[in-house]
Amino acid sequence: MMKRILFLLLFAAAGLPATAQPTRTYEVPKLTDEVRAIRAAAASWTPSKPLEGTLPASVDNSKLKYFPKVFEQKGGSCAQSSGIRYLFTYEMNRLLDRDAQASDANTFSYFYTWNFLNDGIDQGGFAEQGLNIARQQGAMSLADFPDPSSYFSFKWASGYDKYTRAMQNRVKEIISFEVISQEGIDLARRYLYDAGDGSAHGGILSYSALATGWTFDSNYSGPSETGYTYMLTKLATDGAHAMTIVGYDDTVEFSKDGQIHKGAFIVVNSYGTWWGDDGRYYLPYYFFLQDRPSQTLSHDVTGCSCTVHSPQVVFRVKVTYDSRNDLAFTMGVADKPYATTPTVTLKSAIAANQGGDHPMQGEYSDDNSIELAFDFTEAVPKYASYTEPKYFLTVTRSEIGKAGSGVINAFSVIDYRDADGPKEYVCDLPQPVVLEKGANLFAAATTALKTTSASAIQWLDNLWAPYTAPYVLRTASGKYAKFEITDYDRGAGRVTIKYLYQGDGSRNLNLSLIQI
Repeated sequence: MMKRILFLLLFAAAGLPATAQPTRTYEVPKLTDEVRAIRAAAASWTPSKPLEGTLPASVDNSKLKYFPKVFEQKGGSCAQSSGIRYLFTYEMNRLLDRDAQASDANTFSYFYTWNFLNDGIDQGGFAEQGLNIARQQGAMSLADFPDPSSYFSFKWASGYDKYTRAMQNRVKEIISFEVISQEGIDLARRYLYDAGDGSAHGGILSYSALATGWTFDSNYSGPSETGYTYMLTKLATDGAHAMTIVGYDDTVEFSKDGQIHKGAFIVVNSYGTWWGDDGRYYLPYYFFLQDRPSQTLSHDVTGCSCTVHSPQVVFRVKVTYDSRNDLAFTMGVADKPYATTPTVTLKSAIAANQGGDHPMQGEYSDDNSIELAFDFTEAVPKYASYTEPKYFLTVTRSEIGKAGSGVINAFSVIDYRDADGPKEYVCDLPQPVVLEKGANLFAAATTALKTTSASAIQWLDNLWAPYTAPYVLRTASGKYAKFEITDYDRGAGRVTIKYLYQGDGSRNLNLSLIQI
């Protein structure tokens, strides 16, 4: 309490209001088709078990060991601050009964997801986008991706081990439900209490609201069980912001137009512990019962459940490129080592035309190179019948921003399913390969081509260039022919060859080839 008083005095001395906050106003982010699809796929949550007894008068999950330290976000990262740093961290630690503050490995980096989503500039987004990345590829901890000193670097992590550790921490399901009535408020209270399934502790929820021009009572002294002194008294008029509902207090009273309204949610902000009451404030239920635009105060709240994931098949990729939003990566597999195109594909949720016109590791990186890893486990059931899988990586180079250029340095696939230990299948790249505009296809076979006369002959190398060595054939009638492939146009599907047919049945093939 003394700390907050000192801050108030400092603000007063400087001529600043006690509700001082980051000065930039961030616009309401555009609702894209991607976000609509994520929301459409989210489960509409209802309790799975009847409530035994009655709800307690208050719950404050921010006081549990699962909740991370209150922190001060950088830039317009509020959606990932709420969705990843607070919500995902809490739920992952609740799942594992682990102390979020005991180790950096137990708290998750909001910058990891934000820098895939912000187009390389300081702008906001939606919590669901980061949760969706955590569902498909996992989330990276502070141990592997510490908070940067400056958000202007827009950094991406590099290192196979970092990405595979991130893959283990996954969103199992994104949930959502409406809070626009007393029924919705009661649903939220139930979720905060026991997650609707009788758990010893409940979940927490992300929501959004305007946050410029809001008004607070910084000296609330009315009834409460949780003891906070900061209360929202008027909704804002501008500036989109995401925050986190961590509990509720039914005893709190909010006076409006001469009437007393009971109850409030407990909200944790991401402006630091100096803001509000140790970073927290009361959000009266009253505001959720009023007719208002959804951007002013969310009609919906978002939560998630988590799971520990064991990657089975992982693509390991090293690239060097100077404008990362040009690139997108698609994993694939086909059966048999002579396959030339994948039959099962999966697009990566990260490094997918993301990150803006920056080098692969970020704005101030001296090295345009990066080592990424993509989880292919989701596709494994689709090719379980393949006896000799051959893996494919398609690196699609676009020209989204400035004209970028670069190479692929290495590509391999690590299969963790074998009882004898991981097996790595390597694409034979004799040197870095320039990434051309369009689709660049690379392959890593799990079995070598058979060399008997009855087997198919591989005429393309791993870079999809034709082998220049001549081939000799014997026809069914016992005659001989020699041919050489001189060019292959994949886009047109055209092969250029030189050939010689020895019609006299001899093996004299030392004659000039005819080009067709």
